[in-house]
Amino acid sequence: MRLPLLLMITGILLLLLGGVPAVFEFMSMQGFFIDPTESLFPAHWFIMIYGFFGALIGNEVLVALSVEWSGKTADNRLIAVYLSSVILGSISFLFLSQQLGLIFILLSMGILLYHSKEYLGVSKIGLLPTTYNWLLFYSIMISSAIVAFQLGLGYTIPYINLIFPASMILAVMDRDIALVTGVKIARHWENVLAFILLAIGMGIYPNGSILMILAWILSFHASGLYRFKGRRYPILHLATAWIYLLIASILVFSYDIYIHAIAVGFLFNTVFGVDVVLMDLFVNAFNRRIHVKPSYIPFILLNVGLIMRFLYDFGLSIPILLLASPLQGIGILSFFVLTLKQVVMAK
Repeated sequence: MRLPLLLMITGILLLLLGGVPAVFEFMSMQGFFIDPTESLFPAHWFIMIYGFFGALIGNEVLVALSVEWSGKTADNRLIAVYLSSVILGSISFLFLSQQLGLIFILLSMGILLYHSKEYLGVSKIGLLPTTYNWLLFYSIMISSAIVAFQLGLGYTIPYINLIFPASMILAVMDRDIALVTGVKIARHWENVLAFILLAIGMGIYPNGSILMILAWILSFHASGLYRFKGRRYPILHLATAWIYLLIASILVFSYDIYIHAIAVGFLFNTVFGVDVVLMDLFVNAFNRRIHVKPSYIPFILLNVGLIMRFLYDFGLSIPILLLASPLQGIGILSFFVLTLKQVVMAK
């Protein structure tokens, strides 16, 4: 099996390992009579951030972008060590100790940082590094420092770890938003400043609301999403993602809304919407060009479920809200199932 494909499949399996306990946990909070994965829930956030998103981002840095920038993927041994570190970090955090899990994840971050320095040089066709290249590098550097900081503390601060995927999303958007909207970004400094403000704002939660709102204004203006130009499917997802980022920036007083507006609303809507990135991963995993027809089903399930969760957070308690977490989980899983099905069956 090709390593990029194995990395992708591992990410989806870790998505299930981290996501299913969260579904049952939220349902149990609402009075559901059984929670068979209760013992797995404490590691939910870690596995989702450094397991699932770690695998997705690792594939982007070590495979997709590497092929684009240098003409080849990272060395297979490097990918194998990265994959092993992500798996061992997730499993160790779940079954052994948080400290051991952090050590393995710090190793995986070191691998990404080591390989991403390649993107600070000249590309195979003579291109100089762009803002995107630098933001990607600094996102990994900041995330590595966050993991090391918690390792030194001897305990974890769950919310601060969301800086890893969130900052990476802003880095990716500096390049890929133009592929979605057709509008070239003219003010890269807005994304740079948004990147800095968002990282600081999330790092000083719950006192970073103003900084996060400023980051939202800058990143949204730089994105050009408000012009509603480009392909309808990704525009819908990305506009929705940025709405959730604004919600998180304003409603910092509700920890559950803050965390899930970013982790589910912002991150997953962006992953679903920026299919140009996902297609790069599939091209390298399956070694063939692929055209995938998007489905609105995952979008509807994910966001209806998330809105229902927020209604419960605001104190509304009716039986149908018990479906909030399952709908989110099914929406996320259905996206990967429907996409992979089309990829596998493509001729």
